[in-house]
Amino acid sequence: MIASQLITDSLHVLRISDSVEGAIEFMVSQGVSELPIIEKKKLYNYARLASLSAVSNKQSSLGQNIPQNPHAPFAITEHHIYEIVPLLAANELSILAVVDEDGEYVGVIDQKRINKLMTESLTYRGVGAVVVIRLADRDFSPSTICRWVEENGAKVLGMMVSQTEPGDLILNIKLNTTVVRAIVATFKRQGYSVEHVYLAEDQSNDDSREVDLVLKFFDL
Repeated sequence: MIASQLITDSLHVLRISDSVEGAIEFMVSQGVSELPIIEKKKLYNYARLASLSAVSNKQSSLGQNIPQNPHAPFAITEHHIYEIVPLLAANELSILAVVDEDGEYVGVIDQKRINKLMTESLTYRGVGAVVVIRLADRDFSPSTICRWVEENGAKVLGMMVSQTEPGDLILNIKLNTTVVRAIVATFKRQGYSVEHVYLAEDQSNDDSREVDLVLKFFDL
């Protein structure tokens, strides 16, 4: 899924001419902690609720209080979801502006929507185990991982990748089977570290609590 498909219609951006007071009220009503500021169809910067609350003159404009940032983070319409998630995390944002190839603003992406989509792609509540493995980023090959799973008579229904530290990935793999002993053995034989196995009938994990925590983390 790419950025243009993730744009939400429920959020609107701010303008540099908006007052600080108006921006605060609008952000509170939208239930967000930050929003992009747009000037002449270009991304100007981001307004953060915490910073605006500290402004003494609430009647002054955003442009008077927030400097333009030529390096403000954004997603291009063709960026993949796996390129967007690191941008949000690295910049501690929950809202990300999307621009076209000419750099003109086209919409915003809400992290909650991404979280929901990624969780649904793993279909945690459906029949099938979730295997969590740790690996070096140089060893990450989705096609190879799918082939190993298929060689053990199963299918990969979804993957979610996160980076814990530079060069180190955590991969959540949703399978269409609850019998995973052979699959886990294959991953270990290939040098992957299997961190957890959830919802598997041939594993002894007490996984119901962990799955509930995952869903709660994604605010579902």
